[in-house]
Amino acid sequence: MTSDDFFRLVRAWLTVHLPRARRLSPHTIRSYKTALNALLAYLRETRHLELAEITFDAINRATITGFTTWLLETKNLAPSSANQRLAAIKSFLSYCAGEEPALVAIWLDVKQARPARAPAHAPDALTMTAVDALIRAPGQHTSRGLRDTTIILLIFDAAARVQEVLDLTRADIDTTPGRGRVTLTGKGRKSRTVPIMDKTGRHLDQYLSAFHPGIPEPDALLFYTIRSGQHQPMSQDNISYLLNKHATVAREHCPDLPERRIHAHQLRHARAMQMLRAGVPLPHIKEFLGHAKITTTSIYASADNQMVREAIQKAASTTPDLAPIWKGSDDLILQLAGLK
Repeated sequence: MTSDDFFRLVRAWLTVHLPRARRLSPHTIRSYKTALNALLAYLRETRHLELAEITFDAINRATITGFTTWLLETKNLAPSSANQRLAAIKSFLSYCAGEEPALVAIWLDVKQARPARAPAHAPDALTMTAVDALIRAPGQHTSRGLRDTTIILLIFDAAARVQEVLDLTRADIDTTPGRGRVTLTGKGRKSRTVPIMDKTGRHLDQYLSAFHPGIPEPDALLFYTIRSGQHQPMSQDNISYLLNKHATVAREHCPDLPERRIHAHQLRHARAMQMLRAGVPLPHIKEFLGHAKITTTSIYASADNQMVREAIQKAASTTPDLAPIWKGSDDLILQLAGLK
């Protein structure tokens, strides 16, 4: 097959199959596009192939294995990021095999390429003291403070991803006391409805009164910025900026907040750890977080065990050392050891 065939399938996959057939979000499609661009860069750099020379003949298991190694060692990607790129390439080749039977052999070969081994790290969760300080930092005296408080509280309470909160519309929230909930649309355009605290519902009601007076359109974005007098969607950079602005204030009286930059996922992790310690079963936490697999959620249990272990070790460090047993003459040590 020619280079034209390769790029024809690339275009059809990105512009038709992913957005229309699979109904993936623009954010997910961008990540797939990034993976393909990385593969093209790898072929140019290591095989010295120009774009017009790239065909499916250049792709096999050895190529993709080398590509994964290149991402790790040359581009310094984390194993998880390299594996995301690998999964995207496999997804593309699976699509191609469905469109062109001649490509089935290539897909089956590449399918055997193993992902990079990613070490399991404990989630970078904030402590509950830090979460409380961060939520309180914006204050309630200005409309912007009200908005920022509501955003931070909602991200934590719903354990939501940033984009899930930014995509919320008025129709996605219910603030009825005792029955409050939000409907989040996550990865793969999958929706889940999660309960929220009455306190969060009250903040949302105050926010709606200030930022959506009257009867708002059901499909109006819940959170927005104003540019040129028009409501515009907020970006993830907006959320990152406001989180770190308020974290700077909160650090003055809360040493639990880390000195490095704060990211919204730390609030999501904190909520998951709080639920785990409250005795919520892992399968329920999995559904709450919108995880596809229980193994992803299990890392919170591992992290909690690690915290317990560290606490035990810390306690042990303050325990007086016992008198040494293996001390005395050689004969005595041998007798104690059962060797004489």
